[in-house]
Amino acid sequence: MLGRRTRLNKLIEIKKILDDDINGNKFIIVRTDKNIEFMREYGLTNKDVKNIIREMSVDDCFAGPEFDRNPIYNGWIFKFSPMFENVKLYIKIRIENIGKAVCISVHEFGKYDEVN
Repeated sequence: MLGRRTRLNKLIEIKKILDDDINGNKFIIVRTDKNIEFMREYGLTNKDVKNIIREMSVDDCFAGPEFDRNPIYNGWIFKFSPMFENVKLYIKIRIENIGKAVCISVHEFGKYDEVN
């Protein structure tokens, strides 16, 4: 488990990637059924999800870094649980390399049997 300062630095790195993502090629939200359902239910766009992530604090990070379970991906996984409209969220982000990140999960925390 990393210390608070290291997690803060990784969160800052994620936010910088969001800010640098002009063409949608540096930050990607995976189009899983869970993510699509959550975004539709709350009427959220990719830009809205980015804004939720921009508002996250280091206190929202509850796990990471971890290796991705899928061995074809390189990078570090971080898990967050920010509040959005009085709902606790589950957000899982992989930092693949310098300048690129992937939002693997974004949905209500605990809505699915597995939140990893």
